[in-house]
Amino acid sequence: MKLGIQPDVTHKPKDAFEFASKHGFSHIEILMDHPLYSMENLSYTELLELKECYDIEVLLHAPATSTNFISISKTMRRASYEELRRVIHYAERCDAKVVTFHIGWNPGFITARGFVFPRELYSKHNYRVLTTEMLSFLREVECEILALENTISLDESLKRAIEFLLEKTELKLTFDVGHYNCREGHEIFLDHFERIVNIHLHDNRGELDEHLALGEGNVDLSIIEGYRGYLTLEVRDKDAIIKSKNYLINKLKW
Repeated sequence: MKLGIQPDVTHKPKDAFEFASKHGFSHIEILMDHPLYSMENLSYTELLELKECYDIEVLLHAPATSTNFISISKTMRRASYEELRRVIHYAERCDAKVVTFHIGWNPGFITARGFVFPRELYSKHNYRVLTTEMLSFLREVECEILALENTISLDESLKRAIEFLLEKTELKLTFDVGHYNCREGHEIFLDHFERIVNIHLHDNRGELDEHLALGEGNVDLSIIEGYRGYLTLEVRDKDAIIKSKNYLINKLKW
């Protein structure tokens, strides 16, 4: 079992590697939205030193707060691809095994009748930009470690776009069991189980993306039975990390 972690949010990089090594984890997934783990503040040379010193593999989670590949703004999408290029460049230099990235999001609107999310307004746009711009990008970079994560709820147009990209490119997948438990349309990731190279593990009660310790919600981990790739605890709290590891070992006998 390749069990690793995203660091506790209070841990500095060295603390995170020491913690992972002490508790027998195989890898660390660097959350690049975190100030201490951003490309601006953590050089690839420093990451390489930590990786080699503690004999811990490195995975990267590309920035999700500063990228949006389905933005209405062409300028925003262009900047998002440039940022992902920077991440790929960084990954090559620190020998990262997987680069997980998010597809982005479409905004809803606050109205006098409450929050409204007119999904149909975005359907054609989302399909078009993913099957043209993202297809072109994936073919250009030819990065074998890029893995798209299931994040937002997926309507039919988004599912068709992802199917298209999987058919036309070597794009890999990161499967988040917590997101699957509380959002729609993510069965497409299980339909392409052979493309999954990283699984995010955390729990919730089926309504909100809570990132609870494993065993505190109702996420069904049997859906990933037989998987042999990277498993990454995405609870970001040291106590919840240990509780989740013990749950996998003692309750599920993993």
